[in-house]
Amino acid sequence: MSNISTATKPSTATAPARKSRKTATKRARRLMRLAYRTRRGMAPLYAITTLALAGTALSVPADGWKTAVAATLTGTAVTAAWGRWNGRIGKKRLRKRMPGRRDVIAATSAVTTGGSLLTAMAASGGLQPGDSPYPGLLLAWGLAHGIYWWRRGRRTAAPAVSDLGEQMKAWQEEVACAEGSLPGSKLVDVVTTDYGWTGVIVLKKGNWRRAVAAVNDIAGDLDLPEEMIQIEKAMGKSARRAIIAVFDHNPLAKGTDYPGPHILNTTTGQASVGIFYDGAPAHYAFWKPSGPVHSVVYGATDGGKSRFLDMILGTERHNGIVSWVCDPQGGQSLPRWREAVDWYEDTAQGGLAMLHEVRKVMYERSGRYSMMPFTDHKGRKLRGRDHFVVGDPDPLISVTIDEAHRVLALQGAPALVLEIVLMARKCGIKLRLVFQGPKANMYGSGPESTDIREQLQSGNTVMFRTASTLTDSIGLPGWEVNPSQLPMYWPDKTSTAGLGYIKGPDNRQAQFRAHFDRDPAHWAGTGTTPTLETSAAACTGKAYTERLDRLAARLRGEAVVLPDTATTAVANGDPIAAATAAIEAETPAGSDDTIAAYLLQRGRPVGRNTIAQDTGLTVSAVKNALTRLKKAGQAVDVDRGVWAHPKHVDTPPAADQAAA
Repeated sequence: MSNISTATKPSTATAPARKSRKTATKRARRLMRLAYRTRRGMAPLYAITTLALAGTALSVPADGWKTAVAATLTGTAVTAAWGRWNGRIGKKRLRKRMPGRRDVIAATSAVTTGGSLLTAMAASGGLQPGDSPYPGLLLAWGLAHGIYWWRRGRRTAAPAVSDLGEQMKAWQEEVACAEGSLPGSKLVDVVTTDYGWTGVIVLKKGNWRRAVAAVNDIAGDLDLPEEMIQIEKAMGKSARRAIIAVFDHNPLAKGTDYPGPHILNTTTGQASVGIFYDGAPAHYAFWKPSGPVHSVVYGATDGGKSRFLDMILGTERHNGIVSWVCDPQGGQSLPRWREAVDWYEDTAQGGLAMLHEVRKVMYERSGRYSMMPFTDHKGRKLRGRDHFVVGDPDPLISVTIDEAHRVLALQGAPALVLEIVLMARKCGIKLRLVFQGPKANMYGSGPESTDIREQLQSGNTVMFRTASTLTDSIGLPGWEVNPSQLPMYWPDKTSTAGLGYIKGPDNRQAQFRAHFDRDPAHWAGTGTTPTLETSAAACTGKAYTERLDRLAARLRGEAVVLPDTATTAVANGDPIAAATAAIEAETPAGSDDTIAAYLLQRGRPVGRNTIAQDTGLTVSAVKNALTRLKKAGQAVDVDRGVWAHPKHVDTPPAADQAAA
C-alpha cells in the first residue's frame, strides 16, 4: 500500500517547477498581447531591436555582409516600386486611403539608411556595446524616423476597420433588411472623417430622393439622433446613389469667422459665404455672365439673417458694389450700415420711396444701354447691349430690404417690386428681400405676390431655421429638406444662428453655416462708399438727392418727412403713384357702408368679384373697401379672395364661390 501511494503522489520537487513554468508562460503571453496592442506606437523601438539582432546574427558568418547588402537593395527596390504604384492609384478613388508622397520618401529613407547600418554591423562584428558607435547610430536612426512616424500617427488617423465593419453590418441588418427603411440597399465606400464617418448608399430601387426622405427612419434604424445624420444627392453619380454622413459631433457647431471681403471672386461673381458640413465652401452668386442675381433670405428670429446681411454688405462695400438698404425696424437690425452705404432708410415708407427711385434708375440705364456701342466676343462693333457687365461702365446696384413684408404691405409696392424683379437684371440692379418665412402673405396681398416669390427664388435662396413645417417646401420647392427642424441650440447650449440651407451655385441639399461677422463696424468704417453714377443720379428725385440731409437730421434727433409722397409723385409724372392715386380716387363715398351691409345680408362668405357684380362697384373699389373694413373689424378674409361678415365666418361658402 505504501508503494502504491508513493507512486501516485506527485514529487514535491517537480510541483514548484511546473508552477513556475505556467507562470512564465502566462507572463510571456501577456507580454505578447501587450506588444501586439502597442505595435503602432512602439514600432520604432521594435525596428531598432530587430536591426540590432539582425546585424549581430549576420556578423557571425564570414560573408554575412553580402546577405545584408542583398536585403538592403531588395528593400529599397520594393519601397520605390510601392511608391510609384501608390502615386498612380492615388489619383483614383483610393487616394484618401493611401499614404502620401512624404510617407514614401520617409519609408525609402528608413529602408536605405537602416540597410546601410545592417551591412556595417554585419561586416564589423555586430553591435559591439561599449566603445562601438553602432548603439548611438541605431538610437539616432530610430529617433529620426520614429518622430516622423509618431507625428504622422497623430496627423492622419487610420480608418477604424472594425468600427466601419460594424457600421456596414448594422446597415445590412437594420436598414437594408426587408423590414428596414431601404430594403435591398447597400452601404459602400465607408471611410472615417474628423466628425464621424461617411459612405455611399446604393439603392435597389428608386433614386436618391427616397434615401433623403427616409433620413429620420434611417436614424431610428441605426439608433442615432436625427440631427446627427445627413443624406444628400451624390453629385455627378448615378441617381440611385446618395451620400450619408454620420456625426459623432456636428462639424458646423464651431462655425467660421468672416474672413473679409475677399470672399467675392470678381471674375465669377460668386462669394464663399460659409461652409457645408464636410468643410466644402458654400457659394452665393452676386452676378453671373447674364447679369445680377436676385436673392431672397428667410429665417425666424435668431436664425442669423442680420449677421448674414452684415457679411454681404461688408463684401459689397469693399468690392465697388453700390448698396441701398432699407431696415424698416427703425434701423435696429442693421445699425452699422446707416452711414456706410450709398442710401439707407429705416422706415417702410422710405423703402417704398427707394423702390420708386430704383425704377427711375432702371429705365435711365435701359434707355442708355439700348443705344450703347460695344464690341462682342467676335470683335464685331454693335449698338445696343442686351446684358449688363459689372463696372462697364456702371457699378452693380444691390438693393437690400429687411423685413420686406412691411414694405410690400404698402399700397402699390407689390406691382412696383414685380416690375423691378422682371426688368432690372439687364440694367445691373439686384434685389435682395429678407423675410421671416416664405408664405404668400409676406409678399403682399396683391395678385403679384406669387410671381415675386417665384422670380426671387429662381436666384439665390438662403433659408435659415424657420418656424413652420408648412413653409419648408414653399421656400425651397423640390428640395427634400426641413429648415423648420433645425435645432435652435447646440448640445452645449450655444445658438445655431447661421445654420441653414443655401440654394445657389453649389445646388447642394445639405446643411451649411454662414460665416459670422464678429466686427461689422470694422468693414463699415473702412474703405470708401461706392455711389451711383452721375447719369443715373441725375434722373432721381429728392428722395435720393436729399438722402444725406435727411440722415443728418435723423442723427440729430429731428423728425424727418420724405419729400416724394404720392401727391408730389403724381405731380412729377410718376405712373405708378398716379395709378395708385387713381385707384383710391375711384372708390365712391359710402362704398364701405354698402359693402358692410351687403356682407351682413349675404349671410355667408362671398367672393370679391361677386360683391362687385352685386353692388355695381369696380373690383378695385371693392378691394380697397374690404381692406378698410378689415382694419375696422367689419370684414374677414376667410380665404384668398373670399370675404365674410364677422358674424358669418364659420358658415361655409356656396359651392360656386369656393370654386371661384
